[in-house]
Amino acid sequence: MNDKQMINCPVCQMKFIPRTFYPDEAIFSTHGGKKLSGFNGYISSKTIKPQEVILSSWITYCPSCNYILRFVKEIVRKEKIIAQKSTSQDVNDKYNSYYHGFPYGDYSQHLKELTKTVKSKIEEELEELNFSAWENLYSIDDNFKFLVRFFANLEQYCDSKQGMVNDKSMTNKIKRLELPKDIEITLLQLNNIKDGIVRGDYELSGDDEENIDKILVNFVLYLIKKHVQPIIDKKQLEKEFKFITHEDFELEIKSFLGNYLFSNFNNDPSSNKQIRLFLSNLYKEIEIE
Repeated sequence: MNDKQMINCPVCQMKFIPRTFYPDEAIFSTHGGKKLSGFNGYISSKTIKPQEVILSSWITYCPSCNYILRFVKEIVRKEKIIAQKSTSQDVNDKYNSYYHGFPYGDYSQHLKELTKTVKSKIEEELEELNFSAWENLYSIDDNFKFLVRFFANLEQYCDSKQGMVNDKSMTNKIKRLELPKDIEITLLQLNNIKDGIVRGDYELSGDDEENIDKILVNFVLYLIKKHVQPIIDKKQLEKEFKFITHEDFELEIKSFLGNYLFSNFNNDPSSNKQIRLFLSNLYKEIEIE
C-alpha cells in the first residue's frame, strides 16, 4: 500500500486522497440459478471458469468528477499443483485466492499519521517543560507546602525557559511573564501570602484557599496554550496536510489533550469545569490570534 501517495484521477487528472474504499463483490450465477458472490460463487458458477478472475474490488470515487476507480481486492487463480515425489502425470488443478488490502492510504490513515506526529511533538514539549513537576503538586494537601513547591517550580520555569535567572525577585518574574491579568494578579497575591506565612504574620482566608485550589490548573492551562499552540496551529496543518479537515484534526487534538488533563488535573468539579472551558475555547483563541 502506498500510504502517502495520492491517487491521480485518469479522467480529470485531479490528485486526491480517497475518503475511504468500499468493497464491491463480483456476482456469479450457479447451475441452480442462484446468485452467489466470492469464492463459492466462482466455484459454483455455471459458466466456463477463466484461469484468473477478480472476485472483489476496492472502489472509490474522484471528489472532483465522481469518476469511480476500482482496485483489486481479491483474485482467484487456477493453478497447476505437482505433488512432490510424483511422476510428471500427477498434476492437479487448485484454485488459490489472493487478497489485497487498500491500494493507497485513505483519509483516516492520513489523519492518524498527522495526529500521531502532532501528539509526539506535544509530548516532547510537555516533557521539556517538566510537566511532571506540576502534576505532582496535586498530591500535596497542605496549602503552605503547596505554595512553596508551586513557586519553586515557577522560579525554575522562569529561569530555565524564560531566561530570568539573574532576576531574583519573584514579583518581577511574574510580571515579566506577561500572563493574563487574572492569573498574574492571583500569582502576585499568593506569592505575598506565601511570604507572609513564612514570616508567621498571615493566616489563610477562605478566598485564599479558593485561589490556591484553582491556580494550579489555571497556570498549567496557560502553559499548555503558550507552548502547544504553535504546534497545533492550523497554518501548520495547511502546509503539509491540505486535504485533512480542520474539524477532524481539532477533535483528535482536543481528545488527546483532554485525556491528558483529565487524568492528571481532575481532582474536583472546579478543575473539570476549567479544563472543559479551556478545550472548548482552544481553537477559538488560536483563530483570534
